[in-house]
Amino acid sequence: MFGAFTRRDNAPKKASPRRKRFISRTSIFIILMLLYPIVQFCIMWFGVNINSILLTFQNTEGHYYSWNDLFHNYVTVFQELDTKSMREMLSASFAYVILNCFITLPISLLFSYFIFKKIYAAGVFKALFYLPAILPVISLTFVFTLAFSNTPDATGFMATIMSWFGLDTSTWFFGDMAKWMVWIFCFWTGIGYDVMLLTAGMSRIPKELLESAKMDGISAMKEFIYVVIPLTWPTITTLFIFAMMGFFGTFLQPMLLVEGQYGTKTIGLQIFYEADTPGRVHAATLGLLCTIVGSPIILGVRSLLNHFFKEVNF
Repeated sequence: MFGAFTRRDNAPKKASPRRKRFISRTSIFIILMLLYPIVQFCIMWFGVNINSILLTFQNTEGHYYSWNDLFHNYVTVFQELDTKSMREMLSASFAYVILNCFITLPISLLFSYFIFKKIYAAGVFKALFYLPAILPVISLTFVFTLAFSNTPDATGFMATIMSWFGLDTSTWFFGDMAKWMVWIFCFWTGIGYDVMLLTAGMSRIPKELLESAKMDGISAMKEFIYVVIPLTWPTITTLFIFAMMGFFGTFLQPMLLVEGQYGTKTIGLQIFYEADTPGRVHAATLGLLCTIVGSPIILGVRSLLNHFFKEVNF
Protein backbone atom coordinates (compact mmCIF):
# COMPACT_ATOMS: atom_id res chain seq x y z
CA MET A 1 0.00 0.00 0.00
CA PHE A 2 2.90 2.35 0.80
CA GLY A 3 4.40 1.38 -2.56
CA ALA A 4 1.26 2.57 -4.39
CA PHE A 5 1.44 5.99 -2.74
CA THR A 6 5.14 6.18 -3.50
CA ARG A 7 4.64 5.48 -7.18
CA ARG A 8 1.86 8.12 -7.37
CA ASP A 9 4.08 10.74 -5.69
CA ASN A 10 6.95 9.99 -8.04
CA ALA A 11 4.74 10.16 -11.16
CA PRO A 12 6.02 12.64 -13.76
CA LYS A 13 4.17 15.99 -13.66
CA LYS A 14 2.79 17.63 -16.76
CA ALA A 15 4.79 20.52 -17.98
CA SER A 16 3.03 23.84 -17.32
CA PRO A 17 2.58 26.06 -20.34
CA ARG A 18 5.25 28.70 -20.68
CA ARG A 19 4.05 32.08 -19.55
CA LYS A 20 3.92 34.77 -22.15
CA ARG A 21 6.66 37.28 -21.57
CA PHE A 22 5.39 39.84 -24.04
CA ILE A 23 2.10 41.75 -24.35
CA SER A 24 -0.22 40.30 -26.94
CA ARG A 25 -0.89 42.15 -30.17
CA THR A 26 -4.48 42.73 -29.14
CA SER A 27 -3.38 44.47 -25.95
CA ILE A 28 -0.91 46.62 -27.89
CA PHE A 29 -3.67 47.65 -30.30
CA ILE A 30 -6.03 48.56 -27.45
CA ILE A 31 -3.31 50.57 -25.66
CA LEU A 32 -2.42 52.50 -28.81
CA MET A 33 -6.07 53.25 -29.59
CA LEU A 34 -6.68 54.53 -26.04
CA LEU A 35 -3.41 56.43 -25.85
CA TYR A 36 -4.44 59.24 -28.22
CA PRO A 37 -7.73 60.22 -26.51
CA ILE A 38 -6.11 59.99 -23.07
CA VAL A 39 -3.20 62.23 -24.10
CA GLN A 40 -5.59 64.63 -25.80
CA PHE A 41 -7.75 64.80 -22.68
CA CYS A 42 -4.73 65.41 -20.44
CA ILE A 43 -3.38 68.21 -22.65
CA MET A 44 -6.47 69.87 -24.13
CA TRP A 45 -8.82 69.61 -21.12
CA PHE A 46 -6.91 68.90 -17.93
CA GLY A 47 -3.82 70.91 -18.85
CA VAL A 48 -5.74 73.86 -20.28
CA ASN A 49 -8.08 74.09 -17.29
CA ILE A 50 -5.27 73.82 -14.77
CA ASN A 51 -3.44 76.58 -16.61
CA SER A 52 -6.61 78.70 -16.61
CA ILE A 53 -6.97 78.29 -12.86
CA LEU A 54 -3.35 79.30 -12.32
CA LEU A 55 -3.87 82.39 -14.49
CA THR A 56 -6.50 83.65 -12.07
CA PHE A 57 -3.76 84.16 -9.45
CA GLN A 58 -1.39 86.04 -11.78
CA ASN A 59 -1.09 89.64 -12.89
CA THR A 60 -0.93 90.84 -16.49
CA GLU A 61 2.86 90.37 -16.51
CA GLY A 62 2.60 86.68 -15.67
CA HIS A 63 3.78 86.95 -12.04
CA TYR A 64 1.83 85.51 -9.13
CA TYR A 65 0.30 87.84 -6.60
CA SER A 66 1.49 87.78 -3.03
CA TRP A 67 -0.45 85.82 -0.45
CA ASN A 68 -2.08 88.99 0.86
CA ASP A 69 -3.37 89.91 -2.59
CA LEU A 70 -3.78 86.42 -4.08
CA PHE A 71 -7.48 86.90 -4.99
CA HIS A 72 -6.99 90.29 -6.62
CA ASN A 73 -8.50 89.18 -9.97
CA TYR A 74 -11.58 87.75 -8.27
CA VAL A 75 -12.16 90.97 -6.35
CA THR A 76 -11.82 92.92 -9.59
CA VAL A 77 -14.43 90.79 -11.38
CA PHE A 78 -16.89 91.09 -8.48
CA GLN A 79 -16.47 94.86 -8.48
CA GLU A 80 -17.20 94.94 -12.21
CA LEU A 81 -20.60 93.31 -11.66
CA ASP A 82 -21.91 96.73 -10.70
CA THR A 83 -20.77 98.38 -13.94
CA LYS A 84 -22.98 99.11 -16.93
CA SER A 85 -20.86 97.11 -19.39
CA MET A 86 -20.95 93.96 -17.27
CA ARG A 87 -24.72 94.24 -16.78
CA GLU A 88 -25.15 94.56 -20.54
CA MET A 89 -23.01 91.47 -21.15
CA LEU A 90 -24.94 89.46 -18.56
CA SER A 91 -28.31 90.48 -20.02
CA ALA A 92 -27.10 89.77 -23.57
CA SER A 93 -25.91 86.32 -22.50
CA PHE A 94 -29.11 85.55 -20.58
CA ALA A 95 -31.19 86.49 -23.63
CA TYR A 96 -29.83 83.42 -25.43
CA VAL A 97 -31.02 81.18 -22.60
CA ILE A 98 -34.55 82.52 -23.07
CA LEU A 99 -34.30 82.25 -26.84
CA ASN A 100 -32.85 78.74 -26.93
CA CYS A 101 -34.83 77.14 -24.09
CA PHE A 102 -38.27 78.70 -24.39
CA ILE A 103 -38.57 79.69 -28.05
CA THR A 104 -36.29 77.62 -30.29
CA LEU A 105 -36.71 74.31 -28.44
CA PRO A 106 -40.56 74.28 -28.23
CA ILE A 107 -40.92 75.30 -31.88
CA SER A 108 -38.35 72.67 -32.87
CA LEU A 109 -40.36 70.08 -30.97
CA LEU A 110 -43.51 70.94 -32.94
CA PHE A 111 -41.73 70.85 -36.29
CA SER A 112 -40.07 67.54 -35.35
CA TYR A 113 -43.46 66.03 -34.58
CA PHE A 114 -44.83 67.15 -37.96
CA ILE A 115 -41.86 65.59 -39.73
CA PHE A 116 -42.19 62.46 -37.59
CA LYS A 117 -45.84 62.12 -38.67
CA LYS A 118 -44.65 62.34 -42.31
CA ILE A 119 -46.71 65.28 -43.40
CA TYR A 120 -46.76 66.36 -47.03
CA ALA A 121 -43.21 67.17 -48.26
CA ALA A 122 -41.71 66.09 -44.92
CA GLY A 123 -38.43 65.21 -46.63
CA VAL A 124 -38.15 68.71 -48.10
CA PHE A 125 -38.75 70.32 -44.72
CA LYS A 126 -36.21 68.00 -43.14
CA ALA A 127 -33.57 69.07 -45.66
CA LEU A 128 -34.41 72.74 -45.11
CA PHE A 129 -33.98 72.34 -41.37
CA TYR A 130 -30.81 70.26 -41.61
CA LEU A 131 -28.96 72.57 -44.00
CA PRO A 132 -28.17 75.34 -41.47
CA ALA A 133 -27.10 72.71 -38.94
CA ILE A 134 -24.35 71.20 -41.11
CA LEU A 135 -22.86 74.36 -42.64
CA PRO A 136 -20.13 76.34 -40.83
CA VAL A 137 -21.21 79.38 -38.84
CA ILE A 138 -18.94 81.66 -40.87
CA SER A 139 -20.66 80.64 -44.11
CA LEU A 140 -24.09 81.08 -42.59
CA THR A 141 -23.35 84.56 -41.27
CA PHE A 142 -22.04 85.55 -44.70
CA VAL A 143 -25.19 84.30 -46.42
CA PHE A 144 -27.43 85.86 -43.77
CA THR A 145 -25.76 89.25 -44.12
CA LEU A 146 -25.95 89.16 -47.91
CA ALA A 147 -29.63 88.19 -47.80
CA PHE A 148 -30.53 91.36 -45.87
CA SER A 149 -27.99 93.67 -47.51
CA ASN A 150 -29.47 96.70 -49.21
CA THR A 151 -26.74 98.76 -50.85
CA PRO A 152 -26.30 100.35 -54.28
CA ASP A 153 -23.90 97.52 -55.17
CA ALA A 154 -25.99 94.55 -54.01
CA THR A 155 -29.49 93.85 -52.78
CA GLY A 156 -30.29 90.57 -51.06
CA PHE A 157 -33.43 88.55 -51.66
CA MET A 158 -34.72 89.18 -48.13
CA ALA A 159 -34.13 92.91 -48.61
CA THR A 160 -36.14 92.75 -51.83
CA ILE A 161 -39.02 90.97 -50.11
CA MET A 162 -39.01 93.45 -47.23
CA SER A 163 -39.02 96.34 -49.68
CA TRP A 164 -42.41 95.14 -50.94
CA PHE A 165 -43.78 96.00 -47.47
CA GLY A 166 -41.97 99.34 -47.37
CA LEU A 167 -39.19 98.15 -45.02
CA ASP A 168 -35.57 99.20 -45.44
CA THR A 169 -33.08 96.57 -44.22
CA SER A 170 -29.96 98.69 -44.74
CA THR A 171 -30.02 99.78 -41.07
CA TRP A 172 -31.06 96.49 -39.52
CA PHE A 173 -27.53 95.55 -38.44
CA PHE A 174 -27.09 98.84 -36.56
CA GLY A 175 -28.56 100.25 -33.38
CA ASP A 176 -31.28 98.45 -31.44
CA MET A 177 -32.24 96.34 -34.45
CA ALA A 178 -28.86 94.59 -34.36
CA LYS A 179 -29.92 92.51 -31.36
CA TRP A 180 -32.99 91.26 -33.18
CA MET A 181 -30.94 90.30 -36.24
CA VAL A 182 -28.53 88.26 -34.10
CA TRP A 183 -31.45 86.58 -32.31
CA ILE A 184 -33.15 85.76 -35.62
CA PHE A 185 -29.92 84.28 -36.91
CA CYS A 186 -29.46 82.15 -33.78
CA PHE A 187 -33.04 80.91 -34.08
CA TRP A 188 -32.57 80.08 -37.77
CA THR A 189 -29.35 78.14 -37.21
CA GLY A 190 -30.35 76.54 -33.91
CA ILE A 191 -33.70 75.11 -34.92
CA GLY A 192 -32.13 72.71 -37.43
CA TYR A 193 -29.86 71.14 -34.82
CA ASP A 194 -32.74 70.61 -32.42
CA VAL A 195 -35.01 69.18 -35.13
CA MET A 196 -32.28 66.76 -36.20
CA LEU A 197 -31.88 65.29 -32.69
CA LEU A 198 -35.58 65.34 -31.82
CA THR A 199 -36.65 63.52 -34.98
CA ALA A 200 -33.98 60.91 -34.26
CA GLY A 201 -35.40 60.46 -30.75
CA MET A 202 -38.97 60.21 -32.02
CA SER A 203 -38.01 57.62 -34.63
CA ARG A 204 -37.15 55.22 -31.78
CA ILE A 205 -40.75 55.16 -30.52
CA PRO A 206 -42.26 51.72 -31.30
CA LYS A 207 -44.86 51.85 -34.03
CA GLU A 208 -46.96 49.31 -32.15
CA LEU A 209 -47.37 51.77 -29.29
CA LEU A 210 -48.58 54.52 -31.62
CA GLU A 211 -50.94 52.13 -33.42
CA SER A 212 -52.38 50.99 -30.10
CA ALA A 213 -52.97 54.60 -29.05
CA LYS A 214 -54.60 55.32 -32.40
CA MET A 215 -56.93 52.35 -31.99
CA ASP A 216 -57.97 53.75 -28.61
CA GLY A 217 -59.10 56.91 -30.39
CA ILE A 218 -56.37 59.25 -29.17
CA SER A 219 -56.11 62.55 -31.02
CA ALA A 220 -52.92 63.91 -32.58
CA MET A 221 -52.57 66.56 -29.87
CA LYS A 222 -52.96 64.03 -27.06
CA GLU A 223 -50.54 61.68 -28.80
CA PHE A 224 -48.01 64.51 -28.93
CA ILE A 225 -48.45 65.49 -25.28
CA TYR A 226 -48.98 62.12 -23.57
CA VAL A 227 -46.95 59.76 -25.77
CA VAL A 228 -44.31 61.50 -27.86
CA ILE A 229 -43.07 64.05 -25.32
CA PRO A 230 -42.66 61.59 -22.41
CA LEU A 231 -40.86 59.04 -24.62
CA THR A 232 -38.48 61.67 -26.04
CA TRP A 233 -37.99 63.44 -22.72
CA PRO A 234 -34.30 62.40 -22.31
CA THR A 235 -33.53 64.06 -25.66
CA ILE A 236 -35.53 67.16 -24.69
CA THR A 237 -33.68 67.36 -21.37
CA THR A 238 -30.31 67.13 -23.10
CA LEU A 239 -31.21 69.86 -25.59
CA PHE A 240 -32.52 72.06 -22.77
CA ILE A 241 -29.20 71.75 -20.94
CA PHE A 242 -27.28 72.52 -24.14
CA ALA A 243 -29.52 75.55 -24.64
CA MET A 244 -28.71 76.81 -21.14
CA MET A 245 -25.01 76.57 -21.96
CA GLY A 246 -25.61 79.18 -24.63
CA PHE A 247 -25.20 81.68 -21.79
CA PHE A 248 -21.47 80.92 -21.83
CA GLY A 249 -20.85 79.60 -25.34
CA THR A 250 -22.58 82.10 -27.62
CA PHE A 251 -19.94 84.42 -29.03
CA LEU A 252 -19.36 83.69 -32.72
CA GLN A 253 -22.79 84.88 -33.86
CA PRO A 254 -22.62 88.43 -32.41
CA MET A 255 -18.95 88.72 -33.32
CA LEU A 256 -19.38 87.77 -36.98
CA LEU A 257 -22.62 89.68 -37.53
CA VAL A 258 -22.14 92.96 -35.65
CA GLU A 259 -18.69 92.59 -34.03
CA GLY A 260 -20.25 92.55 -30.58
CA GLN A 261 -21.55 96.12 -30.87
CA TYR A 262 -24.93 97.64 -29.95
CA GLY A 263 -25.29 95.69 -26.71
CA THR A 264 -24.73 92.26 -28.28
CA LYS A 265 -21.43 91.45 -26.55
CA THR A 266 -21.79 88.33 -24.39
CA ILE A 267 -19.66 86.88 -21.61
CA GLY A 268 -18.21 84.33 -24.03
CA LEU A 269 -17.31 87.04 -26.56
CA GLN A 270 -15.58 89.12 -23.89
CA ILE A 271 -13.50 86.09 -22.87
CA PHE A 272 -12.70 85.44 -26.54
CA TYR A 273 -11.49 89.00 -27.08
CA GLU A 274 -9.24 88.88 -24.01
CA ALA A 275 -7.81 85.40 -24.64
CA ASP A 276 -4.70 86.58 -26.56
CA THR A 277 -4.11 89.82 -24.67
CA PRO A 278 -2.54 90.68 -21.32
CA GLY A 279 -6.12 90.71 -20.05
CA ARG A 280 -6.29 86.92 -20.32
CA VAL A 281 -5.96 86.75 -16.53
CA HIS A 282 -9.23 88.66 -16.32
CA ALA A 283 -10.81 86.36 -18.91
CA ALA A 284 -9.64 83.26 -17.01
CA THR A 285 -11.08 84.61 -13.75
CA LEU A 286 -14.37 85.54 -15.38
CA GLY A 287 -14.64 82.12 -17.03
CA LEU A 288 -13.85 80.26 -13.81
CA LEU A 289 -16.42 82.23 -11.84
CA CYS A 290 -19.04 81.53 -14.51
CA THR A 291 -18.20 77.82 -14.27
CA ILE A 292 -18.44 77.82 -10.47
CA VAL A 293 -21.80 79.60 -10.53
CA GLY A 294 -23.25 77.95 -13.62
CA SER A 295 -22.37 74.29 -12.96
CA PRO A 296 -24.62 73.83 -9.88
CA ILE A 297 -27.48 75.63 -11.67
CA ILE A 298 -27.21 73.41 -14.75
CA LEU A 299 -26.95 70.24 -12.64
CA GLY A 300 -29.93 71.34 -10.55
CA VAL A 301 -32.05 72.02 -13.64
CA ARG A 302 -31.06 68.65 -15.09
CA SER A 303 -32.05 66.88 -11.88
CA LEU A 304 -35.37 68.75 -11.83
CA LEU A 305 -36.16 67.89 -15.46
CA ASN A 306 -35.40 64.22 -14.87
CA HIS A 307 -38.18 64.08 -12.27
CA PHE A 308 -40.91 65.03 -14.74
CA PHE A 309 -40.98 61.71 -16.58
CA LYS A 310 -39.33 58.38 -15.86
CA GLU A 311 -36.94 57.18 -18.52
CA VAL A 312 -38.38 54.28 -20.52
CA ASN A 313 -36.24 51.72 -22.31
CA PHE A 314 -37.65 50.39 -25.56
